[in-house]
Amino acid sequence: MIFIEEKVKDKVYNINLKSTGIIVGQFINVDGFYYFSENKNRTWGLMSEEFLRSLTTELEILNKPMNDNIDAYFNFQ
Repeated sequence: MIFIEEKVKDKVYNINLKSTGIIVGQFINVDGFYYFSENKNRTWGLMSEEFLRSLTTELEILNKPMNDNIDAYFNFQ
């Protein structure tokens, strides 16, 4: 569904559709956490449930180290 391309120096990940290569957005690092930013030049189209799940899964993977640190800090198990 999606392909994630890392830009190491910027801490930015481009999110491309596998089928067309269109960049639909980016994951941008802000204060250690990654957030989704949509491609403002691509204002047409709709997002499917499967696409949104793919974004969520990738964000969970990228944010896992920070989320684990928060859990340890607050002693959540």
